[in-house]
Amino acid sequence: MTDKTRIGTLTPNGHLETPEGAFLLTQIPPQATRPPESAALEIQPEQVGKLAVVRGDLSGDVLYSAEIVEVAPPLLGRLVELLLRKGLVTEEEWREVLEPEAPRQLCALVIGHKKASPGAVNRRTGLTEFAFNEDLAMRIERQVRKVGIQRVYRRTYRELPDDINALGPDFIVSLHCNAFDGRASGTEVLYYHRSEKGRRMAGILRRHLVRHLGLPDRGVKPRTAEDRGGYLLRYTEAPCVIAEPFFIDNDGDLARAQEDLDGLASAYARAIEAMAEVV
Repeated sequence: MTDKTRIGTLTPNGHLETPEGAFLLTQIPPQATRPPESAALEIQPEQVGKLAVVRGDLSGDVLYSAEIVEVAPPLLGRLVELLLRKGLVTEEEWREVLEPEAPRQLCALVIGHKKASPGAVNRRTGLTEFAFNEDLAMRIERQVRKVGIQRVYRRTYRELPDDINALGPDFIVSLHCNAFDGRASGTEVLYYHRSEKGRRMAGILRRHLVRHLGLPDRGVKPRTAEDRGGYLLRYTEAPCVIAEPFFIDNDGDLARAQEDLDGLASAYARAIEAMAEVV
């Protein structure tokens, strides 16, 4: 028994006609002893023949505890059916058109440093930390589906926590790259030492980044307000993590990161969606 949403055409006898077949819509719950046909969902005359989104507990060809979420206007319904027949939209995209979107959590995606003060740099390529992460942030934003993303640019480091707090995000991910001596390598994620949610977020992000990059795992690292990065972690109101996925001054680390930038963005995107479930 699974909770499912189905999209199709409503019929007068309490069925939903879909590309997968017809489903009986019943008001009774799955555990009821009487047959589902005894409490078929009542379809209003003005709803018959219209495209609708229906949610319920799916078992075989029956949607138990069925409820009509949305009925599409005739013109929109015909347009979506045409697009579906031509293969121009998927069922998921169809659902996005017809089903009201639930409020989403907001992730503030902070681009480390700024153009005038771009942070660490790779001497061989001249690529800066800011330039790398600005491009990466836009790639991440395109791939996140279940969470709202607000890119944040730094005015000054001192003002950054207040600027982020003014947005009211549910959680924060700050994009950085490590640097040391040109030889150090690996992935680490920083969090505020008193934040349990931050620690859990850091663990999620670390796992996704290590899995994708395959670089040495330097772990999750707690920070106090006095430590590097600690000011942002301490003075933002929402739980915050700072990502240091690789050492930009290490040519091998940088080459690995650039090998599949969209894959790296996907690792961040999936981590962000997972983090939304723990904040």
